[in-house]
Amino acid sequence: MPEFCQEPSPPLPDIDLWLLSTETVEAADLAVLKTCLGPQEQAQLQRLGTARAQRQLTLSRGCLRHLLSRYIEMAPGALSFSYGWRGKPALDPASYGKGTVPQFNLSHSGERLLVAVSGAAGVRAIGVDLEVLRPVTHLPGLCRRYLTPREAAQVLAQPPSQVDQQFLRYWTGKEACLKALGLGIADSMQSLELALTDLELTPEVTPAGVTVQGDLDHPGQLYQWRPEPGYVGAIAVQLAPQLTPNFRLYQTTPAGLIGDRWERR
Repeated sequence: MPEFCQEPSPPLPDIDLWLLSTETVEAADLAVLKTCLGPQEQAQLQRLGTARAQRQLTLSRGCLRHLLSRYIEMAPGALSFSYGWRGKPALDPASYGKGTVPQFNLSHSGERLLVAVSGAAGVRAIGVDLEVLRPVTHLPGLCRRYLTPREAAQVLAQPPSQVDQQFLRYWTGKEACLKALGLGIADSMQSLELALTDLELTPEVTPAGVTVQGDLDHPGQLYQWRPEPGYVGAIAVQLAPQLTPNFRLYQTTPAGLIGDRWERR
């Protein structure tokens, strides 16, 4: 077939990655986020035993609702969610009848909240994980429990300056993959093996290989990056094999989100 008759390439599916800084949140902004929570979230809030845990739930679920409301043009408090058998939230299709239901996932660590959202038709599922870089205690035991022998050997062979980051790269990658499948970490992290090459993370979202062992479904394409100095991020995306996602990175705060202020990175 002549070149000018070739079918056009399908558009790259956009996936938005939102990084929210949560160190300082005014009481008024926290109240706005709390007001939009649904009955199930309000009940969960009451069951939490500490003010810190209540604050974290209010921030994560309130910010998620405000973000998703911008993609589907519904008020944050009007959104309805369904939950997978491991508790992964999804927008309830019964309450949203306008075509493709956006896929999303969220994670928090330290003073950062990471939310991934995509309304692209080719994106079937998303899983994200975020971890603050920190010393990892009981590292050999954690490697034996959560990593494959090849991965554990790779981590423990690193110099002291790299060993914690390398373990957390495996951890975030595996957790993102399992979340994309709607599973939890109890569902055998050792059923996934990651192919991590470069030791140094960069702000660019870059691919990492995944091998599936046993009967676990393949989680799709895995990417990792450094959202900020001191943090490791990972996202697993299930989409058609011939597609490569186009990542768009944004940074804001809960106050900025409420007030329509954010920065494209």
